[in-house]
Amino acid sequence: MTSGIDATADGALEDIAYLSRSGNRVRILDTLVTGAHTRRELMAATDVSRTTLGRILNELDERGWAERTADGDYVATPTGQLVAAEFTPLVESMRTVRELGEAAAVLPIDELSIGLRQFSDGTVRRPEPNDPMAPAAFLTDLLRGTSELHCLVRLAPPLAFERRMWDAVADGPLRTEHVVTEGELAYLRDHPERLRRWRTYLEAGANVYRYDGTILCNLFVFDETVDIGKTHPDGGGCVFIETEREAVRSWAHELIETYRTEAEPVDAEVFTEGPSMPWAEASDEYRGCIHQTVPVSTYALQCSIPPARGLAG
Repeated sequence: MTSGIDATADGALEDIAYLSRSGNRVRILDTLVTGAHTRRELMAATDVSRTTLGRILNELDERGWAERTADGDYVATPTGQLVAAEFTPLVESMRTVRELGEAAAVLPIDELSIGLRQFSDGTVRRPEPNDPMAPAAFLTDLLRGTSELHCLVRLAPPLAFERRMWDAVADGPLRTEHVVTEGELAYLRDHPERLRRWRTYLEAGANVYRYDGTILCNLFVFDETVDIGKTHPDGGGCVFIETEREAVRSWAHELIETYRTEAEPVDAEVFTEGPSMPWAEASDEYRGCIHQTVPVSTYALQCSIPPARGLAG
């Protein structure tokens, strides 16, 4: 198998290297994209010296990315505008990866239809050394005042989160929509207290949908706030990326809707004590993975299912 970038791309890589080696080049090109500027205006806008500015303008002109107008001003060419339009998001995405660090792994790349740069303002919430429940506790507090909760998840919620969610729906102010896996429903049915709570939760108006397949991320939308979570590498709770950016929120709603349209509505009767549902029979490995290695209280903190050796592995 060959790489996606072959020898014929050497010229393109050299162009990328040319810009990436100098912040001054990027700033000057970005400024030229906004319209025609005199040299004095460019110096003021980019804070570069006259000598440096002259050299870079000549280089941009040679590459066909900038030109001088009849009035003696400088402006980006159509090609230069395209270069800036593609390069600037790349820089922003790389900056986002650096800022998020290992938390970038939380993002479901296979499901991501927006650029990484959309998470540049994201807040990373990690388990604290003496409080692995900190992110889960934060999400529970976030339910206060929330009017709508939409989520796409593969595991059962922490008990404190579940109780507050149930109370808010029962009292009327909270509207919820859950798209969950068959494994989560099977797990909830295996625990009588949770089974009864979820039955009354649906009877109070909650909307739950069963997805017959794999859900690749744990996604929550609390009104304007989006949280994406995944198990911390050391197994001690969840790492979340949180943002209120509109582009991320739109993506989250679209992704949840995509899964919801392929899911089946869950009736309150599913949470009635009795024989297992037909679809729950396929969840033995899921339940075994949980009960073999992890107490229920610990499981409630986890946000993804690792290999069958156990959630703590």
